[in-house]
Amino acid sequence: MTATKITSAEEKFCMYKLNMEGSFITSLITTIFKADIINQTKLSKGFPELVEVCQRFGNERGYWPDLVERWNQEYPNRKLYA
Repeated sequence: MTATKITSAEEKFCMYKLNMEGSFITSLITTIFKADIINQTKLSKGFPELVEVCQRFGNERGYWPDLVERWNQEYPNRKLYA
């Protein structure tokens, strides 16, 4: 079975987890995590994919280990750990 390709939002999120993302995305992801569901909905109007990744990270069992596995396959020199 072929692994699902990393999306642009997932790539930004992984770079954030590696402390390798720029200040805007870092601040945005921090804000998404701090926001309640109403404000996450508002943020999703401008950044739907990134809000979805953050929500999946926080709520979907198995999402983060799967993303880490896909990341490490695609970027073997930038290891992430679940």
